[in-house]
Amino acid sequence: MTPASAATPAANTPGWSRESMQARLGGSGGGGNKAEAATLRRARIGDAMLDWACRLSAALIALMLISLIAVLVHSAWPAIKQFGLGFLVNSEWRANEIERPLRDSAGKLILRDGEPAMETLAPAFGALPVIWGTAISSALALLIAVPISLSAAIFLVRVAPKLKIAGAASFLIEFLAAVPSLAFGIWALFVLAPFFQKYVGPFLHRILEPLPGLRWMFYESTTVAGRTIERPIPLTGRDLFTGSLILAIMILPIVTSVSRDVLRAVPRTQIEGTLALGATWWQSCVAMLRYGRSGLLGAIMLGLARAAGETMAVTMVIGNNNQISPSPFAPAQTMASVLANEFGEATEGLHRAALLYVALILLTMSLIFNVIARRLVVGKLASRNQ
Repeated sequence: MTPASAATPAANTPGWSRESMQARLGGSGGGGNKAEAATLRRARIGDAMLDWACRLSAALIALMLISLIAVLVHSAWPAIKQFGLGFLVNSEWRANEIERPLRDSAGKLILRDGEPAMETLAPAFGALPVIWGTAISSALALLIAVPISLSAAIFLVRVAPKLKIAGAASFLIEFLAAVPSLAFGIWALFVLAPFFQKYVGPFLHRILEPLPGLRWMFYESTTVAGRTIERPIPLTGRDLFTGSLILAIMILPIVTSVSRDVLRAVPRTQIEGTLALGATWWQSCVAMLRYGRSGLLGAIMLGLARAAGETMAVTMVIGNNNQISPSPFAPAQTMASVLANEFGEATEGLHRAALLYVALILLTMSLIFNVIARRLVVGKLASRNQ
């Protein structure tokens, strides 16, 4: 007898069936089938409930975002209707009516009955200075933070594991993300700003001001009585540079963490291949950065979104002056800081609508930055894992 025929004797036995076999085993098969069917039904019900719970959660998040945009558009509509897209390029910001002497084209006062003629200026709002402050402070923050973050990521991926300190170093870097922004702001206000005012500012003025083409960093032009004069910018430590520096410290953890994950996804064969071809250690690091450049760009975009939306720390040290100045040592204002400073005191009407218009612009910028970052980071990592 062959093994195949010996394995299935019952199949050739007359009267053999599954039901008869279950009956011979004591009828346990029928009860087992019922229990299995009940378990299967419960599993299907659980899967359906979990599926709908996930769908509802995703829909709820989308609904929250849509409702937020709808509320902002509705509340900002008076400003949108009055200023339109010109709000983005206008630099005036007056919450109240003001009166000023009327002047002619030559800058001379116009007299009426021996008294200066007065003109009344209605409230006007423009977002260009705060958009400028947000863009420049975020760009300076990236300029400071990105080289440090990429260097730290390379250290965590290639050096720290050999020293057995990768876990501790990663924890210390990521711990910065848990520090409240208010704590950063207080530290910057009472430590960083005075240090810059006493030491860093005068040192930079002494070194850079004599160089050709850098005088604009320490002097500004203003118009007084129709005449343009040049005056030095006071180095108070509460300016665009200090605000950018505190932003750089705050975005370090997120850029470093995402960059570390991107570099960890670089195949080991890629590194070994460059070394086998004669590359030095630094050249292999450059090859890693080049291989993960899309993901690293996404990490930078995430840091940019974080810097653009930061509020309290920047508000405390940036100077909060609604102006456009090319100097990094002049006071400035960001979209987040103008909301923090004025929203609590804004009355119903055009002023509050203008502030909500600024909030809508900031939300749109953050959404664009996050969508681009997600496309670069998640898409790149997913393609590497396929």
